[in-house]
Amino acid sequence: MSRSTALHLGALLSLLAPFAWAEEAAKAPLQAVITTADDEQIGAALTGLADGKLTLSTDPPRSLALADIERIEFGKSVAVGGDLVWIGQDNHDLVQVGGAAGGNGIQDLALRAKNLKPLAIKQIAVVCRLPGQLRVWRLDTSQSPHWRLAIARADLAPEADIYLEPPSVDCMGLSFDVTFTYADDATSKMNVSATTRTSDQLKVDRATQPGQAPTKVPSSGLAKAEVFMLDQSRWHGDIVVIGSESLTLRTAWKSEVQIPILRIQGIWFGNVAPAGAQADFDKQLAAPIADDIVFLTAPDKTVAPVQGSVRSLAEGKLNLHVDGADRAARQDRVLGIVFAAHPKIPPATGPFQILALGSGDWIAGQWLSIADDGFEIETAWQARLKVPASQVAEIRFRNGKIAYLSDLEPLSVEEVPYFGRVIHWRRDQGFDDAPAKVKGKQPGRWLAMHSRSVLTYALDEQFDKFKATVGFDDSGRNKGRAVCRVLVDGRELFAQKDFRADADPIALDVPLAGAKQLTLEVDFGEAEDIGDRVIWAEPRLFRTVK
Repeated sequence: MSRSTALHLGALLSLLAPFAWAEEAAKAPLQAVITTADDEQIGAALTGLADGKLTLSTDPPRSLALADIERIEFGKSVAVGGDLVWIGQDNHDLVQVGGAAGGNGIQDLALRAKNLKPLAIKQIAVVCRLPGQLRVWRLDTSQSPHWRLAIARADLAPEADIYLEPPSVDCMGLSFDVTFTYADDATSKMNVSATTRTSDQLKVDRATQPGQAPTKVPSSGLAKAEVFMLDQSRWHGDIVVIGSESLTLRTAWKSEVQIPILRIQGIWFGNVAPAGAQADFDKQLAAPIADDIVFLTAPDKTVAPVQGSVRSLAEGKLNLHVDGADRAARQDRVLGIVFAAHPKIPPATGPFQILALGSGDWIAGQWLSIADDGFEIETAWQARLKVPASQVAEIRFRNGKIAYLSDLEPLSVEEVPYFGRVIHWRRDQGFDDAPAKVKGKQPGRWLAMHSRSVLTYALDEQFDKFKATVGFDDSGRNKGRAVCRVLVDGRELFAQKDFRADADPIALDVPLAGAKQLTLEVDFGEAEDIGDRVIWAEPRLFRTVK
């Protein structure tokens, strides 16, 4: 071989080396943190899945039954993306100049963030480079001179609205950089440019608040949407077509999946909606009726709910049957669809998993295999899907050895105000839209309850014990005094009748063998309802899996 040929070959190998390395990296086992039902945490690579057992690259190698796993987390500190939409000044007033709480009569700037992680948000920072200065807004402004911002987000929804006090200059054309920090310390960075003029003198119109419809987002041809499923899954993507029996969705990882209409509760589209429209959609979603409900923007910019029957969505038009006649609406006018109440589908009784994606999707199904850098699952309607591992932030396990109360719907809820103000119970969300903390520590999962509230859960003799740690949220500033009880089939098995916020949290281990119902109660104590912010941390039901 000549020296020249050797040099050319060496150069070629050096060029190919990065591709070979990338190929090997793609084949590398998936590193994860596995948490078992017994609270053991294992850092290892996932090497295989067969016959309901997951194998790990520990020394020596281990095999875990899926029923014995609580969750698997991938890349806890990896940044995830998202989408940001400019809304503009839409007659909201939640913030003011500086760090003080409340509005000042001037219309805020509104941004809409999409594809958020299904976790609580610790901090938001918004940065805009104004002529000659840098303006910064933050959710938590403690120990900083920055201006306060406000966030409107339903529970751990993948979408939220952010409100900022407008600066003195017109923001038209300026860029806003937004960084979200989540409860697991992962960050998400987004950017948007202002597409409308702004003014720090534009006052709120109290007569029409919340007011005008925001600026429309240009249509991309396909209908961007969030699909709400009966099994509590949520899918994000582009709707290719809606037919009489199924919906075709192009997922966040660019694969197409067909979803039966009978499995879908509703669809919320990516069209920018007037304030309050999504709240109306959510309310209808919780109580569907005998007909489909379509939420449309009317010519006067209000929201018009139309009752009828959805036929199809294709080529930019939604076709529906209303009052005995066929009608069509432009897709960019459609805000949401709530489908008619479906026949009851029995909940899954066997073990299954939920894949939580960085895009905000929650996909339920049975995890079948690990192959080609992805996860194969089977949905409740027997469709097999491959989800790229790079999309998955966490896998949550259901109907195995443990069940979290924050994943279950209460059989009944009782909430009694002390002076006419009801502070509702929350799951995996603290008070004041901040994560819960008990003596400075944030639990992974929790229920937040304020006096007086009572939650009752159906057990159906499935569980052996209930474990949790009960304490007070630090946001109550050690002022709470409440009565806390745990009842099993009406029998009081735990009671702290003068539980004080300055006391240590209490670990609970309550037997449930043969029990039909579990009740958690937080009642008024000696200090009225002041500071009665009780947290049931890691509230788990345990069962024997055969």
